[in-house]
Parts: sequence; structure tokens; C-alpha cells
Amino acid sequence: MTVLFSTRDRVTSELARTLGRLAPTDLPLLIEGETGTGKSFVASRLHRRGRPGRPLAVVDCGAIPATLFTSELFGHRAGAFTDATRSREGWCARAEAGTLVLDRVDTLPLEAQAALLRVLEERRFSPVGTATLLAFRARVVALADVGVRDKVRGGAFRADLYHRLAGFHAELPPLRRRPGDILPFARSVLRRLARRAGRALTLDAEAERLLPACPWLGNFRELQAVLTRAALQAEDGDIGVRTLTLPHDAWPAVAELAAARLLPLAEVDRLYALWVLAQLRDNVTQAARALGVSRRTLIRWRRRP
Repeated sequence: MTVLFSTRDRVTSELARTLGRLAPTDLPLLIEGETGTGKSFVASRLHRRGRPGRPLAVVDCGAIPATLFTSELFGHRAGAFTDATRSREGWCARAEAGTLVLDRVDTLPLEAQAALLRVLEERRFSPVGTATLLAFRARVVALADVGVRDKVRGGAFRADLYHRLAGFHAELPPLRRRPGDILPFARSVLRRLARRAGRALTLDAEAERLLPACPWLGNFRELQAVLTRAALQAEDGDIGVRTLTLPHDAWPAVAELAAARLLPLAEVDRLYALWVLAQLRDNVTQAARALGVSRRTLIRWRRRP
């Protein structure tokens, strides 16, 4: 089986098959996507599929000061610089023949990019303060936010480094473009939360109708956070629109999704009504008044599958 992860979205499914085929290879991969789209999850799946039992080293490039990048990546010997009181192994050595994940690689300053490029080209590195050359044997998976090609065109990210990292450039679609994945993921999250809490947790029909219409600008991470809060607040384990506290900026994305999926106008009206109902904490009377419809109409929209 070559599929790296499961999805109900056709475009993402093809990407999952491609990544599954590439997992056992040495080809460097660049995975781009909005925050919360699952870049780290995909990187870990690539490692488990392609380098099982070997080390996985994850470097947050955005958290390392530029002056310390080479030391963090290559390691250093004691006395190599101020405060280097003892020798330290770098990420390249820790990864061994496993996987080196470079998270937020697009945040690296140009000087650090040059140091990274050298090790990728030469497949060798020297710990800071030594002349010892060590072999770099890890497979590289780089993670970047949306727009890395724009940074290349603008000169903020080196083109030669981009081409070294992007043996294959995968772009993970945001969750709002994968509506079929929203409910399966939500149910999976609730199953995990239920096991930890030792009680049943379920979404009611209204919540299941409204979740796919929300924008989820934070993607899977935001959806998981909303469900985690709801699980803590759901005394009877039944999670509805009142418990979910859905995003207040949902309606613009509802309209965008409706246009992308060519929904009938009546369905757009229904989705908007459900969003208004969620913002008013499931108060049918207030929502009907705000929408200018009868309570009976609103209740009918709620019940329609």
C-alpha cells in the first residue's frame, strides 16, 4: 500500500499516493502549507514509512538565532565560542541515517541558508571549532509556510537551496478545501478524547452539518482545539453548536465554499442560518428574528440532513 495517509479529497488523495511512493527513497522533500494543515504529521509518516527504526531529528529553524544556527546544525567542540563550555552534537549527527526535518525552513536568514546549502551539496559537515569532516547521511524533509516560491522570487530564499530541498515539492491543501476530511478528523479527535476521559463523546446532527461550513483558518490544529474545549464543556458528552463555540468569521468561508462547490442558493441560505444559530448559542427565537424567518422555517433547516 503506497498511500501515506487517508483522505477523502481527490487532489489530496493523489498527493498521499505520490508521497507514499517517495517515502522509501532518498529524495529530499519540501512540504508547503498553511499552519495546522498537517505538515509535521506528514513528515513523521514519511519517516516511519521510509526510515523505520532510525532516528528522527526535528529542527525548528524559526526558533534558532542566526548566530547559533551552524552550531545547532553541525554541533561544536568545547571552547569553540563564548559559552561553549562543553562539546555538543548537532542535528546533522543526531539524525544519523534517519530523517532530518527542517521545520519553518523558509524563516532562515540568508547566511544560515548558505550553511545549510553547503551540507546538502557536499553531504559532509564539520562541527564548529574542528576540522573533522563527518558524513551527512540523513534524508531531508523541509517544511515551509505558504509562499516559499514567492520568497525565492523576491530574493529572501535562495533559489539554489530551494532546488536542493525540493526534490519533490508537496503543497498540502487547507482544510477548507478538503471538506470531506473535516468530520472524519473530528470523530477521530473525539474518540481519542473519549478514551482519555473514560466517557462517550459524540457530535449531534446540527454540529455535524455546520462543522464542514466553517473556515478553519487554523486548519486541523484549530478544529482540534475547538473540539477539545467542547469535550471539556459537554457535561452529557453530546456536543452541539452551543458547546462548540464556532469561529465568528465562519460566514465568509461558507460563501466561498458554497461558490466552490456550486451549492444551490437554498443550501447557502441554510448554511448561513446554521452559522447565525451557532453565534447566538442555539437560541432559535433570536436567530429567527435576526434572519427574518419564522421559527418553524429555522427549525426545518436545522433538521434537514
